[in-house]
Formats: sequence, C-alpha cells, structure tokens
Amino acid sequence: MKTLLIPVDFSDTSDNAVDFAIEWSKTYNYDRIILLKTFYDTVFDHIVVSAEYAPVSPHYMAREREEASLQMENLSQHIISKAAHGLQVVSMVSEAPLLRAILEVVRDEAPEVIVLGSDNYRYSSGSFIAGNVISIAKASPVRVMIIPAAYTYQPVENILVPCDYKTLDSLNKLENLQIPPQWQESKLLVLNVDARERYLNPDDQLKAAEQHVHERLRDYKHEIHYSNDKNVINGILSFSEEKKVQLIISLPGKHSFLYSLTHKSISDAICRNAREPVMILK
Repeated sequence: MKTLLIPVDFSDTSDNAVDFAIEWSKTYNYDRIILLKTFYDTVFDHIVVSAEYAPVSPHYMAREREEASLQMENLSQHIISKAAHGLQVVSMVSEAPLLRAILEVVRDEAPEVIVLGSDNYRYSSGSFIAGNVISIAKASPVRVMIIPAAYTYQPVENILVPCDYKTLDSLNKLENLQIPPQWQESKLLVLNVDARERYLNPDDQLKAAEQHVHERLRDYKHEIHYSNDKNVINGILSFSEEKKVQLIISLPGKHSFLYSLTHKSISDAICRNAREPVMILK
C-alpha cells in the first residue's frame, strides 16, 4: 500500500505537517497514513522539576498516556474527515526512542515517505519532532519530506533542485522519483550557485556538465539556472522566492546543498532557512 508515515507530538508544527500530508495524500493517491507517537521515557521524565525532585507517580504517567491516546484518536478522525474516501489511517504507539521507533515502522510497514514538521528561525512550537528532524533525515532509508511551520499545501508547479556540478551522478536519484501524472506540467529548476560566474563564459567542462544535466533529466521539463550569490543560502532562498517554488528536492551526498549551506551540518538549512517543503531523496 502506498503509505505516508507521520511522527506526531501534537504541537502546532506537527499538526500542520498532518494537514499538509492530508492534501498531499489526496493529490498523489496514497492509500494509507500511519501516525506514530512514542512514549519513550528518559530518566528525567520520572522527575518533577522542583526543589525536591520528587518522582512522578505511575498514575500521572498512565493519565498522560490516556490523554495521548485520546489525542491520537481525535487526530485520526480529523484525517478521515478531511482525506479522500478510502484512505486508511493507522495509529501506532511505541515505547522506543523516536528514531528507533521510526526505523522499526519503516522496516515493518515500508512507507514511501516520512513527513516531518519543522520549526524555523522565526518560530518555535516546542515540537519534539522538529527538534529531531536532522537525525531522522540522516538515518532514514526512505525519502523524507520536511514541512516548515505554518506552510500551507500548494500544487507543485515549480520544483527547485540545487545542484553541485561536482556530484552530477546524484541526479540519478531523480529517476527513482517516478514522474506522477500531476507533475506532467511541473518544471524542474536546476540551480547552480557560482559566485565566480563561470557560467558567463562557459568552458568545455561547464558545457559538459550542462549536457549531463539535460541527459539525466530528459524525461522532465527542466531548466538550468545560475546564481552569483556569494552565500549559498541566500542564493537558494532568493531564487526560490523569485520563481515561486513549491518544493525543494535535496539530492544526496556530502556535496548536496543541505550540507554546503552551513559547512557543518544540515540543521540550519532545513530548520531555519527553507521556507518551502524539502524532499530529501535517498
């Protein structure tokens, strides 16, 4: 069954990711949505933050789980009321740590995509999921789609593919994406950020790279664009705003834009900068 997996924590950011996933499932004909809530307890969960550090009673913990179970049921009913007829909604709970719980569901249920809500530099809902999108995105063996807080679903017309010409072979991953019928009129905008502006007087190496892009993407409507911004982040964000992009596709590899944005990690790129949904290919 064509399945979306959505880890939830009942924050505004998590709920927004669920609403996005409802529209995505209708557009792309998904059969099932799996909601996953983890009840993993750390040692600190059993302590009340007070001068006495009093242990939390088992009754309190049981009540917390009952409330969460009710929230899961309400969320499932919300999805059913909004989704296409026939969509199955499955609620799962786990006592395992978040990442392990997700990987276990991926192993057992084989979802196509994991949908995660993400806070940004202007807003924080205190979401536990949003605080762990980096580890999930890096460890997941399946595609991950990260939805910025408060982003509302829009039909995908322009898809941004930031591309480093050093890793053109990663474009092969787009072949696994399979063009959905809804993307027949959509356009892939391949962006190379080059502060040295070599594209103004392209040499044979650059021409060969462009030809490689055209060959790899021959089944898609696509265009090659350049930015001379000295800051890769600004170049990508300015371009996505100018072209009214609805989806950013991140190619895998250490030279992908999600790594090069911060030169240290992908956290700022995903959590604090991307204003559109980001799909990370595997």
